[in-house]
Parts: sequence; structure tokens; C-alpha cells
Amino acid sequence: MSRPDEDEQMVRAAARSVAWQAALAVTVLVLVMGAALLAVERHQQRVQAAAATRLAWVSADDLTDPPAGVWLVVSTAQGLRRASARAPSSWAEVDPARLPDGPAWATVGGEQVEVFTGNKPIGRLSAVFDGRVDEVERQRLLGALLIATLVGVLGALVLGAMIARRAVRPLGDALALQRRFVADASHELRTPLTVLHTRAQLVRRRLRDQVDPVSSGELDLLVSDAQVLGEVVGDLLLAAEVGGRQGHGEQVDLIAVARAVVESMHDIAAEKNVDLVAEVPGGAQGGPQDGAAGLAGHEAQGLVADGAASVLGAAVAIRRALSSLVDNALAHTAAGGHVRVQVVTEPDVVLVHVVDDGEGLDPATASQLVQRFARGTDAAGAGRRFGIGLALVDEVARAHGGTLQIEGQLGEGARFSLRLPRAGR
Repeated sequence: MSRPDEDEQMVRAAARSVAWQAALAVTVLVLVMGAALLAVERHQQRVQAAAATRLAWVSADDLTDPPAGVWLVVSTAQGLRRASARAPSSWAEVDPARLPDGPAWATVGGEQVEVFTGNKPIGRLSAVFDGRVDEVERQRLLGALLIATLVGVLGALVLGAMIARRAVRPLGDALALQRRFVADASHELRTPLTVLHTRAQLVRRRLRDQVDPVSSGELDLLVSDAQVLGEVVGDLLLAAEVGGRQGHGEQVDLIAVARAVVESMHDIAAEKNVDLVAEVPGGAQGGPQDGAAGLAGHEAQGLVADGAASVLGAAVAIRRALSSLVDNALAHTAAGGHVRVQVVTEPDVVLVHVVDDGEGLDPATASQLVQRFARGTDAAGAGRRFGIGLALVDEVARAHGGTLQIEGQLGEGARFSLRLPRAGR
């Protein structure tokens, strides 16, 4: 389940997409219409040019006063060529003696122009359409098309933004409603599932010596399934609660959280014969059964001032995230191994490292482990399973303005680090 800031980003992205698609559609429509208009205008200009040159040739008795938009060139029997007063400087490129009778095309100044040629009493005469008139008209038309395109795109962006805001608003409401439903449903289910898990454990304990091995195995599966279901519901509730606390929180002492997590999970570590300790500024802590001897050899460097390891956020979410990391470390550390929870303070951040010497992970796939239901692979190919847990840990970190960093090597252990900004920084 995504966080509210991700939901808002998704809604905004959808709105921008709708606006840009509307603008693109209008732009394409204007360009197509403009291209069609230019094609029609070009065709009309050619028809007009052909008619104008023919009329000018028919009415011409000399080189004086040709119709507007047409100039004349005459070639005499002696090979002399002359042009009318309005002819461009490139008129010499037109040689009536080499042009066929009737309409034709000639190159003048690098452009193809309409020409009508035939014999007249004054010599062989060509009436040439003035291409400069067409060029001025084309420039005017292109300018108008450019302005229309810009106005259309701007109008489409404004209209698209208004439509998009109205269109995607139900999406944002639906996402918020979905998050509220998940939070409410998870909250209501958590208590009965906890009761179910407890009763399943009691039934297994009472009947373990009274049933056959197959039934005993089924009871173990029942307890395990009830626990997994409760954890899934708890993860859903955590995701909803973390997302709903954006910009809010309380002072959370990570040293106290680390010690509480180690203490709460000490029995699990002892059952697996794994050494679980907390290494924090000012001293380290083992489990409640370790006593003073359990603290020896785990002294952290230096002392820490009150509040120096505090962050602003949700204590329940941070503790659940750290518990998930410790649980993963214990699950993938063999008997006789070690899991350390280290709290390190820096000027602007507080780091909590969960370090184990277990099966490790492939560093090439470390960035993929925070994806929902991702699976790593250990050296033996059994797979280091993280499922939805690390994805939620990553969400907790990002919701508190921090990050989750993953390091390790196959067969050499792993380190998962929560990096959170210090309170007041």
C-alpha cells in the first residue's frame, strides 16, 4: 500500500498527464489544420499564377504596365533580351527562346515560378509570375498559424488542467478512502487474530502429548498460520499509520527503542542459540538473563547527551521497523551466530545498524529487497526471504525523512541500517 505522499504524487502526475495530453492533442490538431490550409493556399496560388501569367501574355503589346504580380521578358530575333520595369535582378535567368509555348515552369532566384510563353509582334514574350508575392503571403500565413498554435496550446493547458483537476479528484478521494478502510479493518482484525493465535498456542500445548504426530504437525501449522496472518494485518495497519502521520510525530529516543527491541526479542534469540546484543553510546545491553557479564566486551565509544539520539516520528512505527530488521537477522543467522543492534549518533542523523554474521545476501540485489515480496538468494540457494517486511521498513524510514541502507556478502552476513534525521536538525 502506498503512502499518502506517494498517492498525492500519483494524483498530481495523472493531472499533469491529462493536461499535457490535451495540449498535445490540440497542438496536433492545429498543425494538421494548418498544413491542410497551407496546401489549399498553395494550390490556389498556383491556379491564380497560371491564370495571371496567361492573361498578362495575352494583353501585352509591349513591356510597359504589366498586371500587378507579373513581369515580362522579351527575346528579339537579334538575340536581345529586355525585361519590364518591375522585374527582379534575377530576370536574366529567364530566356523566352528556350521556353516552350504555353504554360511552363522556370527557375528564378532559386525558386520555381509560373511562366507563359509565346510569340508576339515584339518578339518571343514570357509572362512570369512574381514569386515574391507568394512568399510574402506564405510568411503571413505561417505567422498566423504559429500564433494560433501557441494560443491553442496555452488554452489547452489551462483547460486540460481544469479538466484534469476535476477528473482525478475522485482518484485521490478513492485512495484516501482505501487507506482509511485498510487502517480501520486492520485495527478491528488485529485483536481477534491475536486472541486466535493465543488460543491456538494453548490448544497445541494442551494436546501435544495426547495426539498423534500428524495431528501435532497440523497444530504447529495452525499456530504458524495464525501468527503469519496477524503479522500481515499488523503490517497493513503500520503502513496506514505511518502514511497518515506525515509532518507529525513525537521525540523518539532510538537508544531506548534499540534496548527495548533487544530485550523483547531476547527469548527468541536464546531459543535459536543466537547472541543478540544492543551496542549503544554509553554502554551495551544483552538480554535480561545476561546480567553484567553479558555487557562485557560491547562497550560503545563515548557517551551521548540526553536527546542526542532522538528523532521526530512515530515510536510504534520505528520500533516495529527495527523489530522487523532484528527478526530478519535472527531468521537468517545460524545457531552460535551473533546479531548486534548498534546506535550511532552523528551531527545531523542517528543511525541504527542491525548486523548479523548469518547467510548474508547478494549485494547486486540489495536495492531490490525493499520491493514488496522480493526474495534474495543465499550461497546455498535456499533464499533469504524478506517478503513485505523490508518494504514496510523502507516506508517507515522514508516517512521519517530517512533511508534504509542494505549491505552484505553471500556467506558473510549482512547489515541493515536505518538512517534518520536527528530531532531539531
